[in-house]
Amino acid sequence: MARMRFPDKTPEEYILEESDLVSNPETRTPVVICVDCSFSMRQQGRLERVLRGLDGFCRDMNQDSIARDSVELCIVSYGGTAARVERDFATPDRILEQKLPALRANGGTPLADAVQTALENLELRKQRYRDNGITWYRPWLILIGDGDESQSPRELAGAAALLKAESDAKHLSVLCITVGDEEKMECASLMRLSPDGRVQYLRDMKFHEFFAWLSRSIEKTSQSMSGEEVSYEPTSTWGEVLERGRG
Repeated sequence: MARMRFPDKTPEEYILEESDLVSNPETRTPVVICVDCSFSMRQQGRLERVLRGLDGFCRDMNQDSIARDSVELCIVSYGGTAARVERDFATPDRILEQKLPALRANGGTPLADAVQTALENLELRKQRYRDNGITWYRPWLILIGDGDESQSPRELAGAAALLKAESDAKHLSVLCITVGDEEKMECASLMRLSPDGRVQYLRDMKFHEFFAWLSRSIEKTSQSMSGEEVSYEPTSTWGEVLERGRG
């Protein structure tokens, strides 16, 4: 039986979400994290380290009084031949209550499908916000992976064009993180998806440092005024910027 691309919610789950939206009028900060679940993510315990980092990120968000009510996280996996929403948008406490998904690494790297799935689910969430009179800050889309597109170069080009348009219009903040081997880096696809052609190379598997930086950045976003440009900390403590043309 094929796995569903988007979560199939029961009426009770939908009503609970509506209740949360009605009872919490805070401006939301939607964050979509797309996690590579291709076979190569088994190396060096990459996938397990991503999950530990995500757990720490949710705990950090849950301890911040503002972020706890405003940040909503969605987790998308991409491996094999397709992407899938593993956890739909939820506040950090809900994510911790439900526990993080048990992701498994296998198959190829459908990056383009990850982008399409993430954007479609983000649009669904924004419509829920509109229906409930809730405003939101610029969403974040974070792509974490160690390889290049394995399904369709044509679809990758289309996904890159979508991200560029959304980023240029200031509708979306896009961050691409490569966690592959430095000697045989495969990040050409992530560079193509990155609106500015830049990819952050996660040096020495510094997932803890990256997610701590992300926590602080999201907290700054959730504490800002609507429409205000936010200045984030440098990424040099955990990442190295790779420019388009390499990989």
